[in-house]
Amino acid sequence: IVGAAVGTGAYVELICDGVHVHPAVVQSVFRLFGEDRVCLISDAMRACGMPDGQYDLGGQTVTVANGCATIDTGSLAGSITTLTDCLRRAVGFGIPLEAALKATTINPARSVGLDDIIGSLSVGKQADILVLNPDLSLKKVILGGCLQALR
Repeated sequence: IVGAAVGTGAYVELICDGVHVHPAVVQSVFRLFGEDRVCLISDAMRACGMPDGQYDLGGQTVTVANGCATIDTGSLAGSITTLTDCLRRAVGFGIPLEAALKATTINPARSVGLDDIIGSLSVGKQADILVLNPDLSLKKVILGGCLQALR
């Protein structure tokens, strides 16, 4: 399927949590599709950002442990990784920061035809911005042009 999609011009969505997709596959997808067609997604479920424990997902018990969310059968229940963590992991897997940023911002916006209002910093676009430190930790959050207090 991946080989067939390469020549189509389609965008590819990638859960870059190191659980759903191995780091070597993340590198391969960026090489095959190029930095303009990869969209990082989190596929995050309700337990995203929560500590290890038991959670509910549509009536199923989900166990979160060691960065994984699984159902009773041991199958993955979904991701518990934020999109910002997916960005950090992509960089940690060897994806250049600029390519990982595009895959987290403008590429997804383009893929759904919203790049005229979101996805990059330009006059007239929605001002929802995460400001990161050099180590990619969160420094500031701006929503709708207003600085938000960090907890």
